Amino acid sequence: MTDDEKLTALEKRKADIRAAQLRINRQLRAVQSRKKSKSRSDDTHRKIIAGALALEHAAKNPSTEFGKTMFRLLNQYTRPEDRWLFEFLPPREPPAETPEAAE
Repeated sequence: MTDDEKLTALEKRKADIRAAQLRINRQLRAVQSRKKSKSRSDDTHRKIIAGALALEHAAKNPSTEFGKTMFRLLNQYTRPEDRWLFEFLPPREPPAETPEAAE
């Protein structure tokens, strides 16, 4: 095999290795993306279950410390546009306009 043939063969091998590296990197990113998505999905699922349990417990035991704290937190931190989701929360009046805000 001549030096030119060796060089050509090595360049082809190098190109094949780069192509394989790109393919492996794409596969790696796809797996990492699926893992991240699954992690977010699991976290959301966990929060839904925990929230449902907390709401159920607070509804069944409204006079307990937990029930009172849950109501206070929901009443204090629920955004006005989300309050309809919690029918037991009293309606909240929108903040009064200040003279600076009206200008």
